[in-house]
Amino acid sequence: MKGKLLALAFLIFLFLFGYFYLPSESMSNLYHRIPAQVRENSQLVAAYYYSQTGFDGFREYQFALYDPENKTISIYTFKTYKFLKIWPRMKKSKITCKTPFNYSTLSTNPEKLKDFKNCNNCRQLLYRDRVYRNGEIESIYPSMQDIVNNQEKNNSKYIELAVIKSSELSIGSLELSSGDTIRYSDPFEYADLLYLPGMMEDPMKGIILEILPIDNQSARRKVIYPGGVIFTDNIKFKVLTNETWTLREVPWEQVFEKIEPERFKQTIKGSLRFTISIFKYDGKLEVFSDWINTENNFHAYWRIYPSNSIQKIYFDRILGYHCG
Repeated sequence: MKGKLLALAFLIFLFLFGYFYLPSESMSNLYHRIPAQVRENSQLVAAYYYSQTGFDGFREYQFALYDPENKTISIYTFKTYKFLKIWPRMKKSKITCKTPFNYSTLSTNPEKLKDFKNCNNCRQLLYRDRVYRNGEIESIYPSMQDIVNNQEKNNSKYIELAVIKSSELSIGSLELSSGDTIRYSDPFEYADLLYLPGMMEDPMKGIILEILPIDNQSARRKVIYPGGVIFTDNIKFKVLTNETWTLREVPWEQVFEKIEPERFKQTIKGSLRFTISIFKYDGKLEVFSDWINTENNFHAYWRIYPSNSIQKIYFDRILGYHCG
């Protein structure tokens, strides 16, 4: 009997240990695990902390560094998770991608990493020398409504207007594996952008992307980050005359009516990537949304206008982020 009680007590201990215990790290200490040469040649442009408790609990620590000489963004991720849902382990990963934008504008002092506070079931983002926590993060992003309400833009010709969001610091397209098939999550015009993390609470808020025609072979890309930081460049883009449009053509009331309800916000909650984009296809205006659900492994597509049902393409696993 005594042996059974001891075994039961040990199982209870493992249960409690597996559920509650997840070691935490200092953001400053982890930053110094990044190779010294990288830190010396690069600028810290953002840092992010995200934690969840429970058997599937984890702590994620991320750092985005911009190398002005090589014009690359590197994202270092340190993730503490539960091996067999009990024993804590740390996984490290890194991705480096070329970018046409000078992200030095977003450079922040690494000393600000000391402002992070260890917490459970929370998010913290260091952006332009300030740490934003939980709901504060979503509040700093620009909104598509800022574009809609700008009367000066009413007659501007667009190729595309989009809101792009991520649940973590990232760059590149997500590489999705389905059997022998590999798909990528984003078109080329998104792939070299630095994604900042959001809470997925407001579909209209995120990094704003505007693509405007220059001629029939090129377009002007404008990317709006929190705090009114704007990057622009020219890209090769085949522009058809029947695929440009103005803000006046968009049925905004119908769009807002569909994406603002709480049900839709619950649908996209917890997504890894989320996008709303407006463009013309075959001469017809479309408002399109897609998001990646990692809990059920599907990439969802919803044509908001003209109205259409949500379609899902399932995948086996995410291989990681892919540059280009």
